[in-house]
Amino acid sequence: MWFPDIALALEKGNTISEISKYYEDELAKYGNVIFDLYANKLGQFRMMAQPKKLRELEREFHELKNKLKVICKDHNINIVLSRRQKDFLGLNAKIRRSLRRNISLERVQDFLGFRLIILSGEKDTLESVKLCYELLEKIISYFVTERNCLLTEAEPVVDTGFVPSENPEIVVPEHSLVIPAFRENVKDYIATPKKKGYQSLHCVLKKADGFMFELQVRTLAMDICAEYGKAAHWKYKEEEYEGEGIEIDLTKIHLPGFTVLKDGTVVDKIGLVKSVDPFNRISMN
Repeated sequence: MWFPDIALALEKGNTISEISKYYEDELAKYGNVIFDLYANKLGQFRMMAQPKKLRELEREFHELKNKLKVICKDHNINIVLSRRQKDFLGLNAKIRRSLRRNISLERVQDFLGFRLIILSGEKDTLESVKLCYELLEKIISYFVTERNCLLTEAEPVVDTGFVPSENPEIVVPEHSLVIPAFRENVKDYIATPKKKGYQSLHCVLKKADGFMFELQVRTLAMDICAEYGKAAHWKYKEEEYEGEGIEIDLTKIHLPGFTVLKDGTVVDKIGLVKSVDPFNRISMN
């Protein structure tokens, strides 16, 4: 499937928002339903990236942080919260991949995500695994009850081919510990790990204005496996997104905060090719 070249929008825009709007307008010129869906998804995420909306959500998470301190005290643990925002070119690659594979763009919901990591040690126990479920339940209750958010329906996690005997270090509960009220809304990769041992709890919340964000909850051991072990996300992306990248000449892009050094290193403070994390990882004692 062919898509209009994104290079011109990248060269014309002075901000990520401008680049997105230029490309949305370019897609709209063709009167193609597929391109219209593409443009609408970019527009949706462009609106979500407005500083005002991000600041409001950041304040809510700071309020949530105070509520989670109770769990930290009760279990004598620490929790780290980090925010990640999908980079612009990565977002486009995911949209294109979905369209080429006839996957609904409703499933592209992870533009903005928050990850909570329980610092329970480099090896999991059944107790640390149970804490993930307890933490997620508290977070969902806060956003649904106090912030009037809606939980989106999650796709069921199917058999991933995970073999326990090949991953003896992975702790798997006998069944999902997600409470029945939330089971249709949570992807439970803890009870059903991915083939390479990836574990985490995922859900997506939607605010009244349509603003969506993803939540992930995992232990430190799960995070190490996901970020640096055989389940490392960058390895997964290389396999899943092969051929879906957007080839551009980065040296032709002139944006404040974006620079390509002589050795080819990209310095990006605006989220064009890599995410920026203004949340700066918040620890909760």
